[in-house]
Amino acid sequence: MCRLVLAVTLSNGGFYVCTQAHEIPNDVQVKSFLKQDEQSLTLFIRVPLSSMKEVEFPLVNNLYLDIPNIKPSLQQAAELWFVDNLKITQDKQALTQVSVRSTRISLPSNRAFISYEQALTHVRSDQWDLPSQLVWNQQYLDLELQVNAKYDNSNIEIDFGLERLAQRVAIDLRFQLLDAEERAFEFNAREGAVLLNPSAWQASWRFIQMGFKHILSGTDHLLFIACLILTATQWLSLVGVITSFTVAHSLTLIAAAMGYAPSGLWFMPWVELAIAFSILYMALENIWRADVHRRWLVCTLFGLIHGFGFSFALHESMQFAGTHHVLSLLSFNLGVEAGQLLVLLLGVPVAMWLATKAYARILTIVLSALIAHLAWHWMEERWAIAAKFLPAYF
Repeated sequence: MCRLVLAVTLSNGGFYVCTQAHEIPNDVQVKSFLKQDEQSLTLFIRVPLSSMKEVEFPLVNNLYLDIPNIKPSLQQAAELWFVDNLKITQDKQALTQVSVRSTRISLPSNRAFISYEQALTHVRSDQWDLPSQLVWNQQYLDLELQVNAKYDNSNIEIDFGLERLAQRVAIDLRFQLLDAEERAFEFNAREGAVLLNPSAWQASWRFIQMGFKHILSGTDHLLFIACLILTATQWLSLVGVITSFTVAHSLTLIAAAMGYAPSGLWFMPWVELAIAFSILYMALENIWRADVHRRWLVCTLFGLIHGFGFSFALHESMQFAGTHHVLSLLSFNLGVEAGQLLVLLLGVPVAMWLATKAYARILTIVLSALIAHLAWHWMEERWAIAAKFLPAYF
């Protein structure tokens, strides 16, 4: 048998007013600790009572917790929100034997969940040491769950199932698996099931999909490619342009992911502004000149900028790569290229067909003007953000 210990702290991440027992919070943050050994899966969880919908806690004067009579309600909350919603699989086998071992109330000032060891000691303690009057929606519910599991290094996947707890549930998970160092995840509860120790293939496939979806959902990158397609009269005319753009954004994507890029808060807004400018420039060039020469030089420069943009999307997801960081990075880039190729395969034949029509030039100008108009508005919006990082004397 193995033992996996998870301690979770759930606290309000933003300001909101809770006036009723069933009101849904806007934003909560989950902080968690997970540890695995040979005995069982054990979870220590902390959650604010104010987010415990569908559970009525005994109150005094409709405001203060009735501590002597509260344990049955705590047990009900633990079963309703965690036993029923938690999904853990080991080697793709669902672990279904989940039981509540202990529950308790804690004050907001309690700092037991700073580390796994302190959380374990605190939750298992029979000494509550609480004031006599506690406002119900300002306190925490602490609980311990136990789950039967195998003692091996097979894949462990966890889904907290807390999407309904609030409008947004951010989870900060720190965990230590068998014979491994402690690692950390930060993700939204809507992420669903998360693999804690993915294989090389699992990590690679996840990041290929991620890169593919990113390029197809990134409007700015798609519009940049659209500007290239609008002037395409044959496949060979695009080879140099697309190759230069691909090589350039691959270089900066990899460099940024490896830490060779500025990390200040100012960097991302200025990159986003530069991406909007690249779209505006390409659209205007389509209007100015019907026959674009040496566009590969400009695409190389703009490709470097777009690569930094791709890296922002990749940054938060690299945590899910496990021990396969380089492979996952290359896989993400492969997914981006696959999505880009799909766009070209669909768009270039249409552009070539339109190029044979008498109205081809007019259509290119109209579409490019619409793209330029949108890019200009993006520049205005992004400048308002980027300008905040300029020195005061500007």
